[in-house]
Amino acid sequence: MEKSEIVGNLNALFQKRSEFYSFFDKNIKKIHNTEVFDFKNAKDLNAEEVYKLFYHYDYAIRKILPAVYKAYEITNSDLEKDF
Repeated sequence: MEKSEIVGNLNALFQKRSEFYSFFDKNIKKIHNTEVFDFKNAKDLNAEEVYKLFYHYDYAIRKILPAVYKAYEITNSDLEKDF
């Protein structure tokens, strides 16, 4: 994978992460004078919308992983994946 493709994948990952947190910012207030989400007093979230955002974020992560594995010579036997 070329550097430009890796950079593009990283930028996509950062964009999806930002969208995920923007969703939280829009739907969950933070504890006064903190950056901590107040899940205790949060309204119910649309599960389908949460899943959609998570799926796109997860996809962006999975897209960049092969380049990371190759760069650091990581194999499946090195990892403790439960999926």
